[in-house]
Amino acid sequence: MFWRKNNEAAPPPDYSEAAPLPELSDALMNQRYPAYLQLVQAQVFFRHGERTPMKARLTKDEKWLHCERANYLHSEFMKAIGRFVPLSEEMPVPHPERIGSDSQKYTRKTATLKSGIEYEPAKWILRLGSKSAASVAANWTPASCGMGQLTDVGLDTLHRAGTHLRSLYADRLKLVPREPGDSARDWLYVRSTDYSRVLQSTHALLAGMFPSRNGSWPAFNKDFLRKFPIHTRLHHLETMHGNFGCFEFIKHFMDISCKDARQLKWIDDVYKQTVQLASIGDSARRMMDEPNFGSNFHIVYDELISLAAHGRPLPTDVEHDHVVNLGRVGHHQWMHPVHSVTGQRLGFGRLLNDIMQTMVQATTPASKTRIGAQHEGDLLLVPGGVRAPTAAETPGVPRLALYGCHDVTIAPLAIMMGSVDPNWLPFASMLTFELFKDDATPAPQPAQRDALPKPLTLTQPVGKDHYVRVLLNDQVLTLPTCQAHGKHHSRMGSSLCTLDAFLEHVAPIIATEEDYAKDCGTMPAAFDYDE
Repeated sequence: MFWRKNNEAAPPPDYSEAAPLPELSDALMNQRYPAYLQLVQAQVFFRHGERTPMKARLTKDEKWLHCERANYLHSEFMKAIGRFVPLSEEMPVPHPERIGSDSQKYTRKTATLKSGIEYEPAKWILRLGSKSAASVAANWTPASCGMGQLTDVGLDTLHRAGTHLRSLYADRLKLVPREPGDSARDWLYVRSTDYSRVLQSTHALLAGMFPSRNGSWPAFNKDFLRKFPIHTRLHHLETMHGNFGCFEFIKHFMDISCKDARQLKWIDDVYKQTVQLASIGDSARRMMDEPNFGSNFHIVYDELISLAAHGRPLPTDVEHDHVVNLGRVGHHQWMHPVHSVTGQRLGFGRLLNDIMQTMVQATTPASKTRIGAQHEGDLLLVPGGVRAPTAAETPGVPRLALYGCHDVTIAPLAIMMGSVDPNWLPFASMLTFELFKDDATPAPQPAQRDALPKPLTLTQPVGKDHYVRVLLNDQVLTLPTCQAHGKHHSRMGSSLCTLDAFLEHVAPIIATEEDYAKDCGTMPAAFDYDE
């Protein structure tokens, strides 16, 4: 059966636009994981796989037929949680009570598909608006994709990423078992945003990491949900989007002006080169000149990179290097607010606090029971629906935490960790926080005697002899704070930060809930955000 593809990972296609995976050679393993280091925990944030563009405005006549396996697997998932809508039936109407309050407004679309955890069927994008079931059925084929939908290419990419993590963390480093057994929640924590493309990517990654015993893909069904507890959150409580409930943060993304961006010459050059293209220039001009959320250029980049990611030809006069430049402008616009400490704190301080708390809990034996307050707000995907986990279902402090998320989750975190990459993040990018312990090597002595600052939210002692490494795909990131004498591992160098220095680095970014309430300001009553 086509959806039960053999678990052996196929090599990436020649046209791949996904983040490359490093070869786990003996040289690399000896360099990064010497015998005197004990890996205690890994927290992996991964972007979803290749998808169709969010909107098709440059290529309106294109048909996207890349979703046959993705459609089947997603429909099985929808059946498992009781949200499947057959093609012959009309879509359910939004639930009015799921529309947010005056201080946090959400549109009817968002309340239905996001904050209400009403997952869309595999045909979801064709069912929005006024289209009837009959009109959708007339244009539907098993391989049809909606806009923004994970494709079969994306499934394969995340499956490949899962086999890579299996080779690294199960086979080589023995951090986790090869077989999940019946106690995965004791050492594995899985969380995904409530977007279908991310949920499907999470399934594909887990399928690659923990294949069925017969070597096939495990189906995304009730048995899978019982074996692998997957957590998600209501859209307005999700910290992996950026804190768009904070007005002082979100205001920097609203009504972005192309004219303002073009004050920088290199951006003006990209704009002029784009509008002069005979194939897309007029359409691209209209798209870029519109005030937009986050970026005026990313909508053009998104459509073109989606073509390239599926092996489809770019418009005749569009070079791939020009697509990359459009992505760089999009990255500059989207990420500009998170280059300041205030933007980092208001937008992603809560998420970074979750990362820190999960890390610190793993340093002391007394904490190796259940995960702490950082799981508050989690909902559990279970056979028949979505609900809050019971006390018995609270996950243990994880040895491996997997977070299914987005480019606009990983890129800001990477910037906070010292990344200076100007490019838009590829599909399936991974940002990994690795926690090590070294009892053999004498701990470095900080150059200053004063106690290092700790985040105000830290509620338990920090284990000694622990170190942190951050990787963006195959690149080891060096935190500026960790380059000083006494703030990194004496043998591994500044790429391996002492845990104390890592906490010093993140301390200015993390605030108390009282600080957030004060600094975020009041959302205007007329404000209505629909992404």
